[in-house]
Amino acid sequence: MSKETRKKAKGLAKAFKKMSHGKKGGTKGTFTAAATKAGHADTPEGRKAYANVVLKDPGASSKMKKKANFYKNIINRD
Repeated sequence: MSKETRKKAKGLAKAFKKMSHGKKGGTKGTFTAAATKAGHADTPEGRKAYANVVLKDPGASSKMKKKANFYKNIINRD
């Protein structure tokens, strides 16, 4: 293997290592935590009520609105 090829391979390996930072879980539970912090019950009904509040609030962040919409449409199907 030439030095140039080895250098490219090391650079690529380093980039992949940075991309897979090893953290697990991501944003799991953040919507539930936000609902509980806002004073809603830690039940599906409480989280659904919080989702409705978030979706009606014009000041809510787009990220939280996406989470609320996901909760209503996917997690808490009626």
